[in-house]
Parts: sequence; C-alpha cells; structure tokens
Amino acid sequence: MAQALGSAPRQVYPKGSELSETGKTDFDGVIEMLTTLEIMRFNRKMAPRALASEIRPLGLLVKNKRGSVHYRPHGVVGAISPWNYPLTQPSILVVPALLAGNGIVLKPSEHTPLTALKMKEIYDDAGVPEGIFQIVIGGGETGRSLVESSGTDLIAFTGSVGVGRKIAISCAERLKPVILELGGKDPLIVLKDANLKRAAGAAVWSGFHNAGQTCISVERVYVEEAVAEDFTKLVTEMTDDVTTGDDRSISDFGSMTTETQFGKVSAMLDDARGKGATVLSGSESPRDGLFVRPTIVTDAEGGTELMKEEIFGPAIAISRVRDEDEAVAQANSMKFGLNASIFTRNKRKARRLASRVQAGNIVINDVETNYLCVDLPFGGTKNSGIGRLHGIEGLRSFSQIQSVVEDRFGLKKELWWFPVAGGTKKLFRALIRILYG
Repeated sequence: MAQALGSAPRQVYPKGSELSETGKTDFDGVIEMLTTLEIMRFNRKMAPRALASEIRPLGLLVKNKRGSVHYRPHGVVGAISPWNYPLTQPSILVVPALLAGNGIVLKPSEHTPLTALKMKEIYDDAGVPEGIFQIVIGGGETGRSLVESSGTDLIAFTGSVGVGRKIAISCAERLKPVILELGGKDPLIVLKDANLKRAAGAAVWSGFHNAGQTCISVERVYVEEAVAEDFTKLVTEMTDDVTTGDDRSISDFGSMTTETQFGKVSAMLDDARGKGATVLSGSESPRDGLFVRPTIVTDAEGGTELMKEEIFGPAIAISRVRDEDEAVAQANSMKFGLNASIFTRNKRKARRLASRVQAGNIVINDVETNYLCVDLPFGGTKNSGIGRLHGIEGLRSFSQIQSVVEDRFGLKKELWWFPVAGGTKKLFRALIRILYG
C-alpha cells in the first residue's frame, strides 16, 4: 500500500542532530521545534504572573489577619526525559523548573543524548548561571541514582508506565514529590454524524506521524456501525498516500528510533495476525532499516497485545461499536487515560461524552492539538500519570506552595487564648448560630 521503503538515497544529517538521533523526517523535526518554542514562549510570558505571591481574602472571623500564598522553589529537580521527542520533552520539564527558581539535573534518554547536550550548550550561551542546569548521561542506573539521590528534591519523569511505577515507589519511600507523564493508548470515537473525511484524516495523521512514537497518538478507533465501512474505506485510501522511507525531506514519517521499539511493534503486528486480525496495510516487511509501514488493523480481539498495550508505532486498530455508549465504555476499558478524541457534528453531545471519558485531555473534532495549546494543563489519569505539565498548573507543579498568615493590628491577645472569658464563649456560640445556622 505505502510507498516502497528504501527507494531513495539516504540523506545524511549532521552527527548529533535530532534527525540523526531519532530517524524523524524534516517536517517532524520542524513540528517539534515549533512546539518547543511555544512552550518557551508561554512559560516566559506566564511565569511572573503564575508564580507571583497572591493576597487571599480571609473569612469574617479573621478579618484582623492578612493571608498570602507564595510559590517557592523545591530546590533541585531531577528530570528524566524519553527519546521520542528529545527536544520538546526535556523542554517541558527544564523551562518551567528553571523559571520556578529551581536548579535542574536532566537525564535524557541514552538513545538521544546529543540533542540534550546541544540544548544545554544553547542555555549556557544564553546566560543560565553555571551549575543551575546540568546533564547526566546514562541508562537505567543513572536514572535510579538521580531518583534516589538526597540531592534531588523533586523528580519529573516522562516515559513508560513500568519505569514510572518504579520511580513512584522509590519517591514514596523517600517522601519525595514526583510528576509522572506516562504512556497512553489513546482512543478516537467516531459517531455516525461525524465529518468522516476529517475524522479519517485525523486518525491517519495522528496514528502515523513521527512513526506513531507519540504518547498521545491515536492507537484505537471506535466507530459507530452505521458508518464503519465508509470510515474504514476512507482511512485505507488515505493510508495509500502516506509515504515512509530514507528520504526524510519528502517522506511523511521516518523510521523507528530504536531497534527495541522496532522489534516490539513488529511482534505486536505478528501477534495480531496470528490471532485472526485483519491487516489492511503494512503487511510487507521493510527492506532495510527500522521502518514499519503505516498499518491499519481491524477485527483485533481484546486478547491481542495490540489491543492491551501501548503500541508506540505506526498502527491504528479500528473497532465497530453499536452506539456512543459502547464507544465510551470501550474507550474507558483500559488502564490508560491520557488523551482521547471525539468526532461528531453535535458539539453539545461531544461535550457531554467528554465528561464521561476517563482521560486527562479531550479533543473534540481534532487530534493532539491540545499539546500545542500550552495554556492548558496536560497530564493523565489512571496509569497515564500523576500531576500536570503545561499551563499555570505546570509552572506551579515545580513550586512548593506556602501560605502565610500575619496579624494586622497587634492586639494584646486573641479572644480564644487562655484564659477564655465566659462572655467570649457565649459570643462564639452566637456566631455559630448567626453565621452557619
């Protein structure tokens, strides 16, 4: 179906560039740069406002007090970022952590360390004080040391559920706060009144861009039976036009980044075929390199690995459902809860369904755009994470919240201090009746 792999000569990228480390296409690199710059723009603009001290009004009983809220740095943030977006993913941790007044030690993925080192070089040149932003390179042992170190006061991790669980346990033992942005297996619900062409285009782009190596990419589609055949036909036709290969200047998506992930995706597809699923595209093996063809799977049973675990590759599973209730039930049936999309022309219905879908982020008649909407908080429910990034909530995630109450008038003593007068006791009982019924 898709264009033959390896049909164009391989384009050489500078050693250490993001494209050379990841196998991305030129345009995927452009999108990552755009997202990173938007993250920096928002945080730079919002940090003074979001982290400013606030005066809070106090209740009637304590009008002689002044209350305020302050956002203090944790100290040193230990950040661990993945390989799929080696510029954006560190930035979403490093930028707000620094702006909140912390130092930060970043451990990038051992598969893509050079992009992070280049990032630090740029920050150093921009005037970040020496020692405030540091990078450590290594694998799991290095990450474990960062988490367990008494020198880190907060851990921020983006990556798999399995590793995130281990980090959460380690931090719990140390009573160390943690932010976890973990995996997703994100559903797209297509109702019978949806704009099918737009919904199909969204599924194809979201499922395949960056070779499907995106935590919020569409991996499973639930489409109402009345339009399932037409929708699947549209997806298949659009997939015919998707290209992948060595020429990253014209291909729609590039290779898998690691051999491990390539093997995992290939094994999932083999498992689905072996258990009776229908593979509508991508059945041929790649000629060379870590390329996986854009793949559509139908009739995949719940027992297949494809329908149980995050694929993190260019494959979309399409399932038919009777109605919107079954679509929501299927969307909520998994342990993940990161992103979800709903397509229908009835926006009121979409908002109602959104309130029933168990996901930290919902997109209506669109896919993934929420990640570029950096004013909004981003994070998961269930096994997809703890805490929030993006938005003012993301900035404040890297701060300790401190409240301060101060006496305004310097009275000799408070009414409730010892000894408490009999008249004061009567006054308080009367106030309870007057104020609270």
